[in-house]
Amino acid sequence: MNSDNDAMQPYITLADFEDSWIGIGAAIDWIAMRGKPMTLKEYNKREDEAAESLVEILSSIPPLQAEKNVRGLDQDNPGPLVDIPSGIWPQTATSDANDKGKLYRLIGTDDHNQWEGAILSPHTSGYRRVQIRSDFIRDNWPENSSAVTAPPTRHVVSQAKLRRLVETIILETPKELAPLQQREIIELIHRIIPDVPRDNIRRVYKEQIPYQRPGPRGSRNPDRQNQFLELCEKMIAAQLHN
Repeated sequence: MNSDNDAMQPYITLADFEDSWIGIGAAIDWIAMRGKPMTLKEYNKREDEAAESLVEILSSIPPLQAEKNVRGLDQDNPGPLVDIPSGIWPQTATSDANDKGKLYRLIGTDDHNQWEGAILSPHTSGYRRVQIRSDFIRDNWPENSSAVTAPPTRHVVSQAKLRRLVETIILETPKELAPLQQREIIELIHRIIPDVPRDNIRRVYKEQIPYQRPGPRGSRNPDRQNQFLELCEKMIAAQLHN
């Protein structure tokens, strides 16, 4: 039985970065260990932090930059590896602790190849054999640093882009849910673009959905939450490339 104090030897070294691409499982191992041995207890903690840090930085850099650095095999279209759309990262959980109903889950290692992993979803197509550019990992998590978290670059979302997104949501909202409540609009937009300030969303919401006088309440729709979640999944899938 392994003890928390057992020594873990790294299986990824700088020599492995000579190839242009490295599997996502190997990348997470490098971010956690940086080519240096550590105890099993320390490794388990840093491995979780490494996966979360990787997803965080891919969520925060410009979309085209994220897409040129990660590729994988689309489950629905077997063939050559393709760029993974940047919109997938804000919807990707790395553990139960940061799941929060996200659409995808990062699987750090493949059952048949510890160098590769997957981004999977029970609701929509995912990606296997996920690979990352070696220089992207090496530049953000250099050998001479032990920090797991790389400095993120936050998205700046223009009001015009936010307004277009709200307009699209309104158009795609089925009549049984219309109009969406303000809290629902905020939740849906944060599922697509997590960093948008709430005040900005409220401002655009009030522009698009004017104040309505309260009237007599109809019967409560017991399926509203499920219907809302279905709308979320549909909108997230449609916005992945945007």
